[in-house]
Amino acid sequence: MKKVFRDYDQKALDDQYEQRVWVPHADEIIKRYAAESDRVRKKLGEPRVERYGPTQRETLDIYGSGKKAFVFVHGGAWRRQSSREQAFPAEAIIEAGAAYVALNFANLPTVTLPEMADQVRRGIEWVGKNLSDQLVLCGHSSGAHLSGCALTRIPSIRKALLVSGVYDLLPVRLSARNDYVRLDERLEHEYSPIRHADRIRCPVTVAWGEKEGAEFFRQSKEFAEKLGAPTILGEGLNHFEIIETLADSRSPLGRAALNMLQ
Repeated sequence: MKKVFRDYDQKALDDQYEQRVWVPHADEIIKRYAAESDRVRKKLGEPRVERYGPTQRETLDIYGSGKKAFVFVHGGAWRRQSSREQAFPAEAIIEAGAAYVALNFANLPTVTLPEMADQVRRGIEWVGKNLSDQLVLCGHSSGAHLSGCALTRIPSIRKALLVSGVYDLLPVRLSARNDYVRLDERLEHEYSPIRHADRIRCPVTVAWGEKEGAEFFRQSKEFAEKLGAPTILGEGLNHFEIIETLADSRSPLGRAALNMLQ
């Protein structure tokens, strides 16, 4: 078979960037995000919702308050999920004395990737101007990619925790995922955070699950090496399970987040 990227033929590359090949029960785990978020809202109450941009999806869900803010950018392959399912880590963050902010934004293909990245940037900047300038940024999966893009453009972010992301878009452009991401070579370069790592000014921790597919494992490891960043390997955890541990202050991921807020 013809090699498309590294040692991958087309099907093998496509499988590397389709998480449900590696985690067939992914939707069950994502339902847990929503169920736990519902439980958190029953305990904490509904969030304060603020609009940060001109379109309907440009909103923020703010839980709690404090001198610092923890902004979470959700994953979903750039085309799934919303802020509503992302309240599950809020309790631990609020107990640490910070506001927890779940960022909402439009998904592909209703917008382009540059438009999505601009929305995420605007949301983070709104928090910095209106809520707290002591801002910790966290992103998961495609949200880690979008957070990485934001780090190359927003110098005021204090610290960042990136979990199970994609940081070089070349293999994405060559994969079946590009049917909806719609990258060309220019966009691939511009929105690959690893190629602009010299613009990132704040401390970053890079995390990923032990049971990630090989490409997500490689991308995380190489981005951490490029940044000289500390890493967290979620032992025994897949791509979707690792972010659940953000809600557990005893887990390596939870401890890292809380340490960033100190």
